[in-house]
Amino acid sequence: MKKLLLILLCLPMIGFGQDIFDKFKNEEEIKKYLDEKSTDPIEGIYEYNSKGFGFLNLGNNRLALIKDNEEYIFIHIDANTRNIELKKSKAYTRKISPTSIKDIYSIIWETKLKPNGYTSIAKIESNSLIKFTFSIGAYRTNLDEYMLKVYPTNISSVRNKNRNGEWEGNGSGIIISKSGYIVTNHHVIDDADDIEVEFILNDEIQKFNAEIVQVDKVNDLAIIKIADVNFDGVKELLYNFKTRSSDVGTKVYAFGYPMALSIMGKEIKVTDGMISSKTGFDGDITTYQITAPIQAGNSGGPLFDDKANFIGINSAKIRNDIADNVGYSIKTSYILNLIDILPKSIDLPSNKKLASLPLVKQIKEITKYVVLVKVK
Repeated sequence: MKKLLLILLCLPMIGFGQDIFDKFKNEEEIKKYLDEKSTDPIEGIYEYNSKGFGFLNLGNNRLALIKDNEEYIFIHIDANTRNIELKKSKAYTRKISPTSIKDIYSIIWETKLKPNGYTSIAKIESNSLIKFTFSIGAYRTNLDEYMLKVYPTNISSVRNKNRNGEWEGNGSGIIISKSGYIVTNHHVIDDADDIEVEFILNDEIQKFNAEIVQVDKVNDLAIIKIADVNFDGVKELLYNFKTRSSDVGTKVYAFGYPMALSIMGKEIKVTDGMISSKTGFDGDITTYQITAPIQAGNSGGPLFDDKANFIGINSAKIRNDIADNVGYSIKTSYILNLIDILPKSIDLPSNKKLASLPLVKQIKEITKYVVLVKVK
C-alpha cells in the first residue's frame, strides 16, 4: 500500500514544547490532562492487542495517545505500576501522523534495529479503534493489529468539555455571495456543533454564527452560510471567481488564518508562491500543487492569482520532514459542482476591477472576504 505523507491543515493544537515523555509521570496525570485540557477526540488511553512476534509480541498493553504538534505519540504505561515507561528504556517508539484522507493515518515504529522505522497505514474508527496491518520479516508476514480506546469511555465528552466558550480549533474560508455563503474545507467543519466566522465588515472585525449548507466529502469541500440576525449581507464582492484551470508558473497568493487560536494571532496572513503543477498528490487532478507556504489553520482559505482571480481552496501540504513548501489547493471548478446543488442559486463574484490595481491594494480588498472559521 502506498505511504501517504499529507497532513490536513485545520484545528491546530499547541505542542508541548518539550519531550512529551517528560510531561507525564503516570496514568493519573494523563487522565487529568484528558479530562481537563484535551480537545482532540483521538487522544486517549488505548489497549494494544498484538499478534506479532519478537519485539512486537507485546500481548495486552496500555498506551496513551497524545497529540504533539502535527503527530500523535504513543506513551507506554507500565501494566503493574501505571507509571510512564521512559522512551529511552524501550526498544521502540510509536507515532501516527494524519494523511489527506479522513480517518487514515501513517503509523510508524522506530526500533533499535531499524532507527528509520517500520511504516504502515492505520484506520481510526469512531475515534476509538485503531486498525492496521503490519508487515515485517524476510517473508513480509502480515499482522493484523488493533488498539482499542479504554479512556475516556464517553467519546462525546471530549468535544463537550469546551462548551464554556472556548473554541476547539480553526480553519479559514472565503465569502462567495453577498448573502453570506462561504466556501471552506469539509474537514474544517466536520463534526462541528457550533461554527462562528470572523471577518472585516464595515471597517471592523465582526463575528457571526454560521451553519453547514452542503458538503462534498470526496473533494473535501463544504459550503456554510452566515445564519445570524445581526447579519445584513455584504456589499459587492470585488474579485473574480475563475472557473478555468490556471497554468504552471502562475503567481499565487494564499490567504488564511494559520494557528489563529494559538501562536500566530488572528490577523490574516498572506503568503506567495506559484503553481508548480496542475495536478496534486499522486497525480490528483482536482488540485494544484503550490509553493506558497501554508500551515495548520490555512485549511479552507482561498488561493488567488495576481489578477485577483479566485482559483482554489487550500487544503493540505506535504509533511515538513518530507519536503518544504509543497501544498495543495482544490481547483475552483470542483467548487462549482457543490454550488450547483445549493438550495438557492447564487450569483458568483465576477468583478475584475482589482486586476489593474497594485498588489498591496488587491490584498487589502480581498482580505475583507476571507473569514476566520472557528469550530467546537
